[in-house]
Amino acid sequence: MVGFLLRLRWLAVVIALFGALHATAFIAIGVIRGIDAYRMILHGPPWTGEEMPGVQLARSIDAFLLALVFFVFSIGVTELFLHSSGAAREQVPEWMRVKNLSELKFLIWEAILAALVVASMEGFIAPAHDIDWNALILPIGLLILAAGLFLARKAH
Repeated sequence: MVGFLLRLRWLAVVIALFGALHATAFIAIGVIRGIDAYRMILHGPPWTGEEMPGVQLARSIDAFLLALVFFVFSIGVTELFLHSSGAAREQVPEWMRVKNLSELKFLIWEAILAALVVASMEGFIAPAHDIDWNALILPIGLLILAAGLFLARKAH
């Protein structure tokens, strides 16, 4: 039974490959959004609402950060479940070498926080609507997530 379960760890390869595939898709989305933003800049004003280059650039950065989250997840799963050789392990940055699931959780948590910070800034860049108290929901959620990460790291 234990041997069968150990063979199932190779399913982590499928998970890591699809995570890398998703990351690649988000990179393509980020490039397309960036090209659209620069096309708007070259076309010139007037820019209104969602059709502003700054909004598209923020969305492009957001897509790139989501790609980073998926890459971190993919490499973390590979490091955690598939023991790599010394030469392959040396290519992975030191901060991404996870030894247990808890380290992977904190690494992904930090990457998600970085992506959410950019997503919350996107809401302030787009002047398509008046900013009211609802605009504070995501930043307050970010504060709660960051405080939770701080407390979890302190307890760990």
